[in-house]
Amino acid sequence: MSHGAVRAESYVWFPFGQSNSNVPRRDPSVRIQRQLGAYFGTLMLTLGLAEPTGLVSLPLLFWLKDGLGLGPKSIAIFEAVALAPLYVGFVFGFVRDRWRPFGRDDRGYFLVAAPVAIASYIWIAANTANTLSLLAGIVVAMLAFEFLAATTEGLMTEAAKRHVLTGHLSAVAEVAEIVPSVVSMLLGGWMAAHVGAKGSFLLAAGFTGVILIQSLLHPPALLEPTSTTTPDESHRHAIRRLLGNAALWPAIGALLLWNFSPGWGTPLVFFFSDNLKLSPEVFGAFRSATFAGGAVAAIAYAALCRRFTLRRILLITIALNIPAAFLVLLAHSASQALAISAIVGVLLGMVNIALFDLLRRSCPTSLEGTGVMLGYSLFSIGGMLGDVFGSWLYERAGLAICLAFDALATALILPLLFFIPRTIISSRDGDAGAGQTLSRASALAPS
Repeated sequence: MSHGAVRAESYVWFPFGQSNSNVPRRDPSVRIQRQLGAYFGTLMLTLGLAEPTGLVSLPLLFWLKDGLGLGPKSIAIFEAVALAPLYVGFVFGFVRDRWRPFGRDDRGYFLVAAPVAIASYIWIAANTANTLSLLAGIVVAMLAFEFLAATTEGLMTEAAKRHVLTGHLSAVAEVAEIVPSVVSMLLGGWMAAHVGAKGSFLLAAGFTGVILIQSLLHPPALLEPTSTTTPDESHRHAIRRLLGNAALWPAIGALLLWNFSPGWGTPLVFFFSDNLKLSPEVFGAFRSATFAGGAVAAIAYAALCRRFTLRRILLITIALNIPAAFLVLLAHSASQALAISAIVGVLLGMVNIALFDLLRRSCPTSLEGTGVMLGYSLFSIGGMLGDVFGSWLYERAGLAICLAFDALATALILPLLFFIPRTIISSRDGDAGAGQTLSRASALAPS
């Protein structure tokens, strides 16, 4: 994912207060930034298109709704079960951090997991009419993609901490997730109406094959772990070091609360399709506009993270997001929905990037895959709980009450920020000594 050639110096003013201009800077070479950005951006872009939450997500959703006749609660439960591997993503991260398949480097996971995902998609395409078979195939695909995600995230976090580029690569990661999401929503809405579930899953299998090819073509130097490993550390001590990390748990708690969004999942689909009478194509365009707003936020964040401290960015953007969800209620037509979604997307994107920046800074040394995937697990659990609760609440009280709970969860993030050590949250990307400080802080373990 490319974030564009935006320089922090071009930002003369932004409502985060004064920058820390007295802090020495460490400027990673442009070559390193470009190499890391191109490598992880391309890989995450393909992963985003191929995974079950990507290109096939809308065709699957409307197939469950219109093809199999499932209601809001049933769809929410189906998704909660299908995405179960996301809730234990830290297990995949821990396996990646502690073991290399067949004695190979991280490429071993790609060579094993990608073919499994391809086979599962072909199985799903042949069994779309059977709900249980459909569910089983998606669970297997999710298991494979969790190994692929854990490997990618572990490698990227190691590189980001080493080169003091957690904000830069978090912005890259956000765009790499947004681009396939926009494509998935735009193309997925059309596919839901014209291609159907079977063709959609076969196309996803093709994109997964591209991942397999990428694993064979990546430059070997970029596939090597970038952090110091601790081969003599026992699994028990590694777990104790993870549990004793002071910065990781508030960051993970913030991600759980952030993704607890009762009004933004299944309830919004039914509100737009049943109340506003919007078509699947228009709803896909709505989601795409939200993601496009997030891409704008990523471009801005790539510059702002080098000018302002993470703490200041988080405090302001979270406060702005508390009332943002209610803007959806102002939409009464397709054009209004698209305009509102773009505005909200910018606000959502800023917090999303900043929280994952915080997560990557907080990960324990040599347990980067575990830490990031643990964050994603709680992030996914928050989303699942919010969707199930929101679907139940929507049928009884409507969308406005769902959005009120969403705003409350966002507000509860603010107190958590004060529990995070200042060594983690009070620096900018590229600050001299920040890399060593992050390494020392993340390496702290109980004796």
